[in-house]
Amino acid sequence: MALSVAVVLAVFGLTACAPQGPFTPRPYFNPRSPLTPQGYVPILAQNYDLNPFDNSYNFRYESGDGSNRQENGVINNPGTQVEAAAVTGSYSYIAPDGTPITVNYIADENGFQPIGNNIHAQISKAVANQVAEARGVAALPVYLNSRFNPGPIV
Repeated sequence: MALSVAVVLAVFGLTACAPQGPFTPRPYFNPRSPLTPQGYVPILAQNYDLNPFDNSYNFRYESGDGSNRQENGVINNPGTQVEAAAVTGSYSYIAPDGTPITVNYIADENGFQPIGNNIHAQISKAVANQVAEARGVAALPVYLNSRFNPGPIV
């Protein structure tokens, strides 16, 4: 009896382990597929200059869809503890509703500061508050600047 049970289980195990064929998922239609080709956008102008003598760079590009970007940067006080990058630039593009969007920005030791007609005042206010808070925390002595409070050692 035990032998017949073992034979039945072995046959069942072999049939369960037999190859089932390749997995083929069922196709479906997705009208919002992100892989829909949008066309080629030509680069109309492009320039990149790096100056190793004064640690500065500038670049710009302009594309056929109306978007463009330009940026200038320099490292202030190179080789010191107060070394910092200072970047100015702008970018623009055409919004889906046809509105031209332009953002000018400054990025330096005071943080990223965008300026444009599409930047909400509440965001600018929140960024200014964060910069002020960071300056206040940086001015504290090191033992008060730490967010870690180990508590008393017992």
